[in-house]
Amino acid sequence: MKIEVLEQKPLLTRLRIKGISLHLLNSIRRVIISEVPTMAIDYVAFMENSSVFYDEYLAHRLGLIPLTSDQALWKYKSPEECREAGEKGLFSEDCFVRLSLEGEGGDEAVTLYSDNLVSSDPDVKPSFGKIPIVKLIKPQKVKLEAYARLGRGKEHIKWSPVSVAAHKYVPNILVNQRLCRGEECLKCVEACPKEVFAFQSGEVKVRSDKLLDCTMCKLCENLCPSGAVKVSHEEDEFILTLELTGALSARNVLLESVRILEKKLDDFVETLREKGV
Repeated sequence: MKIEVLEQKPLLTRLRIKGISLHLLNSIRRVIISEVPTMAIDYVAFMENSSVFYDEYLAHRLGLIPLTSDQALWKYKSPEECREAGEKGLFSEDCFVRLSLEGEGGDEAVTLYSDNLVSSDPDVKPSFGKIPIVKLIKPQKVKLEAYARLGRGKEHIKWSPVSVAAHKYVPNILVNQRLCRGEECLKCVEACPKEVFAFQSGEVKVRSDKLLDCTMCKLCENLCPSGAVKVSHEEDEFILTLELTGALSARNVLLESVRILEKKLDDFVETLREKGV
């Protein structure tokens, strides 16, 4: 298997992966969305709330604030372990992180942001500091304690580490120069929405710097009057795009997804052995 990093940003990763089947890559993608755990606020206790927002509305907003979770994966119990503990472990320190928020309006409107949340664990805090929570005017007040725990995207999307996880084929575009009419036609060059084609040295050519932008809409192939353009895709090569929420790094998202998938397969094999299959 060969992996090439096409783009690496704090909240965006694009990988070109060669030597992997579509079924395996799609399994990894699905695990990333629904199985990789992150921290998110799940319980909110209101001591005071005289803002224009109902308690439930504020709790919903707090739950959707992404929290840094790279260290939490190893420091806190899994959702399953905390669930098994029941009421005894409901707010135990190895299951939950406490975040407090307090503020009141003044002569001018005061906005409480995500960076006003004070966390009991410095490793678990809002990934972004300027997410607005509520605006207060005099004499409105808000005082609350929120409890964050590890969870999975299949339980609620607030626990998913990505906003987008998608894969696409790597295009394979061939131009038969014997059939191509060149400068007399240029329909494929003019029609391509991604500007994949260029007319150079008397021939229509595929731009290597634009090839991966191709969406394989086949507009070029359909409009070519001589049938010189053929669009297909590589069989074992894909582009994986991850747009992160900021809860986990791309590295941890990928490593954890593979670990989870591997464990699921091991459990499946073990069950088959127990059943004598």
